[in-house]
Amino acid sequence: MPGARPILVAALAFVAVLGALTIAVAVRNGPDVLTVASLLVLAMVGFGVFGALREPPPR
Repeated sequence: MPGARPILVAALAFVAVLGALTIAVAVRNGPDVLTVASLLVLAMVGFGVFGALREPPPR
């Protein structure tokens, strides 16, 4: 699928922006349960996207 790599890169960029915003909120207001949960969810999604970028689909 030729369009998969740009979509995965966009998803990784989206996860990075959401992570930066979550960290900014944690710095400003202090960490709480929801910011930690948000970072955990973003880490799981980010690892999945990063893994999909490293391993291309079989042909």
